[in-house]
Amino acid sequence: MSRHAVQLLEDFEALPPGDKQAFAVEVLRRTRELPFDSGPLSDEEIGEGGRALFAFLDQDENGSEAR
Repeated sequence: MSRHAVQLLEDFEALPPGDKQAFAVEVLRRTRELPFDSGPLSDEEIGEGGRALFAFLDQDENGSEAR
């Protein structure tokens, strides 16, 4: 990854949550036509993705109940 790309990621991390979401949506919109192949995923990567998704959904559900 280039130095410029690393700087963009660091700047992204400094954004407030709403700006992060808007930025991510815009990046996805602009890159949807780019060819992309992540290659095969390892079992560890799949497991980590599942754990992260579960934690996110659990947090979202618990936050919704508190309202």
